Amino acid sequence: MAHAARNHRFSAFSEDYFRTISPTGVRQRVGLYGLDYPGCWDTKLNPADGILYYAPSSASGRATHTRLVAFDYESDTARICLKSEEVVLPQPRQMPVTKLHESLTLLPDGRIFATTHTTDRAPQQPEWMPFAHHSHIWEGWPGSTMICYDPRTDAVENWGVPVPRETIYGATYDARHNAIYMIGFMRGHVYRFSIDTRRVLDLGKVAEVFCYRLHVGPDGHIYGCTKSGYLWRVNVDTQKIEDLNWRVPAYPGNYTNNTWYRYMSYANNVDDRTFIFTPVFADEIYTFDTRTLRVESLGRKAPFDDLVAELPTALGINEFSIDREGVLWYPLTVYQFQKSRDDHRLYALPDYLMRWDYLRGAEPECLGAIGTPGYLHGQTSACAIDKLRDRLFLVDSGGGKEGLSVLAIDLAQFRPRRHERGAVATDPRFYPRPMTPEQARAFHKRGKAIEEVTQDNPFYAFPIENVTPIRLWRHVPHTAIEESKVIGLVWDEAQVLHGLCGDRTRYCFTIRDRQLASFGPLDEAGPAYRDWLLDACDPARRPPLADPPPLPHVAGRQYLARPSAWIDWNGGRMIVGTRDGLLAIIKGRNVFALGNAAPYGPVRSLCTNPARTRLWGTAGDDEDMGTVFYYDDTVGLRQLGFLVYNIHGYFDGPSASNVLSSIAVSPDERMIAVGGADRIGAIHLATLN
Repeated sequence: MAHAARNHRFSAFSEDYFRTISPTGVRQRVGLYGLDYPGCWDTKLNPADGILYYAPSSASGRATHTRLVAFDYESDTARICLKSEEVVLPQPRQMPVTKLHESLTLLPDGRIFATTHTTDRAPQQPEWMPFAHHSHIWEGWPGSTMICYDPRTDAVENWGVPVPRETIYGATYDARHNAIYMIGFMRGHVYRFSIDTRRVLDLGKVAEVFCYRLHVGPDGHIYGCTKSGYLWRVNVDTQKIEDLNWRVPAYPGNYTNNTWYRYMSYANNVDDRTFIFTPVFADEIYTFDTRTLRVESLGRKAPFDDLVAELPTALGINEFSIDREGVLWYPLTVYQFQKSRDDHRLYALPDYLMRWDYLRGAEPECLGAIGTPGYLHGQTSACAIDKLRDRLFLVDSGGGKEGLSVLAIDLAQFRPRRHERGAVATDPRFYPRPMTPEQARAFHKRGKAIEEVTQDNPFYAFPIENVTPIRLWRHVPHTAIEESKVIGLVWDEAQVLHGLCGDRTRYCFTIRDRQLASFGPLDEAGPAYRDWLLDACDPARRPPLADPPPLPHVAGRQYLARPSAWIDWNGGRMIVGTRDGLLAIIKGRNVFALGNAAPYGPVRSLCTNPARTRLWGTAGDDEDMGTVFYYDDTVGLRQLGFLVYNIHGYFDGPSASNVLSSIAVSPDERMIAVGGADRIGAIHLATLN
């Protein structure tokens, strides 16, 4: 059925498109303290003194370490509070500390907590490649560092690395139990750090890939949303993750929300039971009632579907704020993830300031492009209101060579004149200019790939266009998500995939034609089918390998040279994987070492084609990124990569599995299935070339 035509606000690059907000009460400062960092992804306004803290960042290949800067509106001055490289002491070959990312938190005693993050390459790398270098001890990321800064004394404390090799993407504070909650970028786990005991607890995988906003609701519990749009919370009393059984909806014509970016970008408490939240690219803004667990739509974030008719754009909200009158203010950031392949022009897209007096039944108002005529905002990452002093702060993360913009608005002055538009912007970054031939070639080569993907060096096991995820965790009871952990997989002769998942309650399922065909408790299956499935899928039913010969080992770790997976191979041989990730061929008492199937961790599962001439397997530590590998006698052992799929346009959202418990190839060798035993269990079906 055809959808109604989408409406738009402006004509592209028109005079109205470039007209700025009213200049009344507006103060803009660019490159404060002489810092030329173009971006910022972490801010915190201290309501006690009105100081705005922000962390300028760079992801430009300069390997520039972030700072924490304090901006005082009253004195119109800024000062550097800390330099990350003086706190963390990064090694020169490692990825640099480029950001504090959505983690700046004000503690009750006035200190400021934050975690470090990276989005820039190490000096030896061609671009930022966090997944590809996850296991690289010298050039990878050693793990985010927890930092605590005291504004009263300027003292800075390094609280250590909570999770080795993981980069923390967001954090917040649990006042009830004096603990910090964090979420990882690489594996999507939630971690709890007790300030009192200095202990870190891994609560498990909550997001397929990642999300960053952790929000403390009016009930004291912590809320978040996966990148594919599923809402969850951490019960801070039980320290358990609870699925809330709601997903950000798809919207007709909203490409970016529907395929790639549905997570909660920001939330704000409005009373003792309710908070307002915005999925970053959803058409609507929502409310959540912490007592009834009900989600309601507040309404559409803009009275138009698209900014302009001529360009395929996405409208995002990273942050919003609520003023003393209960009015919502938010920057509408414009992204172009679907740029035409024929558009060989370079231009940035301006952000627009929105005001929504929803309590009084008004529609959202578009007040003009954010910035001043000479400097527009191209990606406003922060929005904060000082209610006591009635000021709105907007921080730009798409800055030019002179540095990022901190724009402050005196709302008492601005409100009555908000409809008086400013001058037409002259900022040259936002006016189209032709690409050079080299830029055009790079544009076509890159395709859809952005920061999560390196086009020429893919880190994922199978081409993204060949993979279909089956989210088992959406089929178990939402109160027992952990029962989705995959135990084993097996194909039948009819090319139907069968499998087991669960622990306290076991479930069996079938997958036919890339769709989940059946799912239910194993106890309800017939006895013959149940025994067949258990024999094929349950590792506990497999007898141990009898009297294996000495297996290959990493020097000094001979104690891990124990079989963890094995399978018959052609020519009367057997292939064996060890607890330390090594693979070998055995014939009799002879052992031929094949090398490392994974950097560390056990070989978990093996499968072969019917002729036993092609082998696939999985390996990796419980706290690692699981690896898929391949072997045959012609090409040898090959590491294929991770099951992490995060790129716009992919299926109905990102998908990933890290603890790869099982693998099975179809009898016709056209399909392979990999099962994940993470808290949110999933199967990835891949077409084999």
